[in-house]
Amino acid sequence: MGVKIPTKLFRTAALAAASAAALAVSVPASATALVRDGFAFVEVADAKIVVFRPDVHVGSMSAGGLDQPNAEWTEAARANIQAALVDAMNQQNAEVEFLDELEGENAETLNAYRALFEAVVQSIAVHSQSAERLPSKGEEREAGPGRSARRSGVQLDWTLGEGASQLRDATGADYAMMIFTHDSYGDDGRKAAQVAGMLGCIIGACVIIQAGVHVGYAGLVDLRTGNIVWFNTDPSIGGDPRDPEGAVERVQKLLEDFPQPVPATELALAQ
Repeated sequence: MGVKIPTKLFRTAALAAASAAALAVSVPASATALVRDGFAFVEVADAKIVVFRPDVHVGSMSAGGLDQPNAEWTEAARANIQAALVDAMNQQNAEVEFLDELEGENAETLNAYRALFEAVVQSIAVHSQSAERLPSKGEEREAGPGRSARRSGVQLDWTLGEGASQLRDATGADYAMMIFTHDSYGDDGRKAAQVAGMLGCIIGACVIIQAGVHVGYAGLVDLRTGNIVWFNTDPSIGGDPRDPEGAVERVQKLLEDFPQPVPATELALAQ
C-alpha cells in the first residue's frame, strides 16, 4: 500500500492551477533557468530520467478575463508538446523513459506531486524574477559545473519533500521531468477590448489589456530527495502548441539550459 498524501497537499494542488494566470501577469516577462547549487550530471553516470505526460491547458480568454478551457485545443497541444519533448529528450546523455500516466495509488501520488510541483515552481518563479525575492534565496553564487554565471544569482533550494521518493519506487527512476504549460488566447471580444484600450491612449485614457496568457514551467526533480535540481520558466513563452512547429519552439524554450553531463574528473576538481 502506498503512503497517503496529506489532505493539505491536495488543497495546495487545487490552488496551483487557479493562480497560474495571475502569476503570468505578476512576473516580469523574462526567462529564468536555474540549477541547484552543486548539482551536475556526471558523464559516466547511468542516470534514469522519467518524463511524465505534460500538464497542458489551452483555452480562450474573454473580454472580462474569464478563461474558458478548450478540450480540442488542449488535446492537440498536449500531443504536439509530448512529441516534441520525446525528440528533444532523446538527445540527452541519459536513460530517458516517457510515461503517460501511472495507475491506481501510484496515479494518485503522481497527481498530487505534479500539482505540488506546480505550486512550488510558481513560488520559484516569483522569488527568482520579481522584486519579491526572498532574502535567503538571493545570495550570489559562483559559477561551476552545471551552473552558468548568468543564472548564479539565485539559489535553487526548493523541494517537494522526501515523500517524492514514492515516485522513484513506482518508476525506478532517479529523476522526474515535469512540464506545465498554460495558454489562454483572447477571443473576439477580448481582441476588440484590446483595440479599444489602445485607441484610448490617443485621448489620454490608456487601458492596456493583455491579448492572453502564455506561461510554461519545466523542472527536474531528484526522486531520492525530492529536491528540484533544475528549473526553467518563461511567463511570456512563445510557440503555439496547437501547431506541431509551435510545440517544437515551446519545448526548446522549456528545455533551455538543461544541465549537460560533465566529466567526473572536472566535477572532482571543482569540488
